Order: sequence, then structure tokens, then C-alpha cells
Amino acid sequence: MSRWVTLVVLAASMCVVACEEQKPAQPAAGDTKVAAAAIKDDDIPTPADFDDEAEKDITPANYKGEVDTLEKEISAE
Repeated sequence: MSRWVTLVVLAASMCVVACEEQKPAQPAAGDTKVAAAAIKDDDIPTPADFDDEAEKDITPANYKGEVDTLEKEISAE
């Protein structure tokens, strides 16, 4: 029975250690390159950012050509 108690205590302690929240390392006060490299959510373009431009550039008359251009760009990557 003491083996079971030991196993339960060991398993419980492993769960507690594994569930601890890991904190990211803070950059040093003099390290400005790391702070400058941080990307904000506003800096990442999303499809909504291009909606107004697309509405102006793409018309019912030229949409097929625009789709072909986009497909070529995607396949080139």
C-alpha cells in the first residue's frame, strides 16, 4: 500500500510541476533590438485591410484577369 501512496504523491507532484505557467524571459534594459523586433497585431495585414483597394481595382469587366494574376502569384511562391 505504501507503493500506491508513493506513486499517487509522485504523480500529483509531477502534475503540479507540469502545470506551472511558464513566463517569457524579459529583455534586458539595454537590449533595444529585441524590443524593436516585437511585432504588434496592428502591424500584420489582414484581408480587411485590402477590401477598399480591391473594390476600386476589381470590376465586373476585369475580374477574370485579376483572378488569373493572383493565381500566377500564388503558384510562383
